[in-house]
Amino acid sequence: METKRIWAGAVVLVVSVCFILSAGGAPAFAQAKPSKVFQWKIQSAWPPPEKYMGHWGGYGQVAEICRQVKERTKGGLDIKVFPPNALFKVLEAPDAVRKGAIEMICSSGPYHISILPEALLEWGLPYGAKTSQENAKLILGTEFLSILRKAYAEKHQVYLVGLCSASSYNYLTRFPIQKLEDLKGKKIRATGTSAKIASAHGAIPVSLAGAEQYMALQRGTVDGTMYPPYAGITYKMFEVAKQVSWPPIYAAASINFLVNLNAWNELPKEYQSILQEEVAKMAKYTYEVSGPDLEKIARDEGKSKYGVESTWLADSEFAKFQQAVMPLWEEWEKKSPYCVQLVKISKELGKK
Repeated sequence: METKRIWAGAVVLVVSVCFILSAGGAPAFAQAKPSKVFQWKIQSAWPPPEKYMGHWGGYGQVAEICRQVKERTKGGLDIKVFPPNALFKVLEAPDAVRKGAIEMICSSGPYHISILPEALLEWGLPYGAKTSQENAKLILGTEFLSILRKAYAEKHQVYLVGLCSASSYNYLTRFPIQKLEDLKGKKIRATGTSAKIASAHGAIPVSLAGAEQYMALQRGTVDGTMYPPYAGITYKMFEVAKQVSWPPIYAAASINFLVNLNAWNELPKEYQSILQEEVAKMAKYTYEVSGPDLEKIARDEGKSKYGVESTWLADSEFAKFQQAVMPLWEEWEKKSPYCVQLVKISKELGKK
């Protein structure tokens, strides 16, 4: 009788193990079925498609993060993605998420400068970091993100889940830039903060919508623009702008993920962790993999398909470009106590 009991127990154990293995060994954090489903909306400031040259674009980053979150929460946190202007105009979306009219947005610092001064520094310092990897150390390896997070929570009632990268942000021009004097008197399409940078370099900023810059470059209305180099291929900008200046103005044009503070606090801790982990995973990928790869593709294909030249500034010239924008660093540093900390961290990292 005892022997039969032992064999029966063994059979139950084997069957149980087989059942677990056949289920695919689901992660410990996954729930069989969520007791409550959180249905959110997120609006992206970037339009489809999801991928550019094999890598997630801004819209794709949003879509992929939301897919992973839904899967890991077993549908407990289901975030529906909307393209730009579908629910709110891009510049109105930050206020909409603050008021709770939408739970989440994917946006960028330049759209938030009128809301909080710290947004001026979300991309780091112009001519601060030289590479996406250096910017990754700033965003992922210092207190930079946590300080920005405090500023957004206190001044805009949103939770900054994290920052990812679109790519670098460079001068794309009709003329080569080998020294600072080459920009003097040149007309550069630039708005907002970018216009101040262009002016600091001796150029004449021209305010144009992004959709208008191709024709303006083609006609010679402007001599250059500030834009991610991969746009030279995806938007065919390299047909009319045959020169790219390196190192970039900004090593990474950051994308932010903002959640209404009340909506964030209503989420179970488990779901908060999952959302934050997925954004952090995407951040690491964009800063360390896709950003550098998109830059390389832009240089290689830009030259082979469009005859584009990439001009690298000598260290002595880079120092001049940096020196020219340092008054902006100092101006932004004075905006708030948080700005003081953000500029300090950026400067210290740049010295290493």
